[in-house]
Amino acid sequence: MFRCHCRDCQQLTGSGHSEMVPLALDDFTISDTCKTYEMLGGSGQPTFSGFCPTCGSQITRNSQRMSDRIYVHASSLDDPGKYDPEKSIYQNSAQEWDEAAILKG
Repeated sequence: MFRCHCRDCQQLTGSGHSEMVPLALDDFTISDTCKTYEMLGGSGQPTFSGFCPTCGSQITRNSQRMSDRIYVHASSLDDPGKYDPEKSIYQNSAQEWDEAAILKG
């Protein structure tokens, strides 16, 4: 579990970072269909954001670059209280006003 400070996550969440749970794509299922938004990520390769077709809440992220993984937004978990991030990634992209959220680890 991690906190991502990349510019893509900032723009998609409207905040300074996103809270993510990485899972093996083969182990992941979702009960309803997500709408998907495709964009070019910072790597220059396609990334995909899954969101609720009813309310627009972000649910998942995945990318062509790491096609065996899916990243679930912690706030979309049935019990987000179980989320316990271990580290931050892309700290160099963190906004100055969000630097206190950077986790060491």
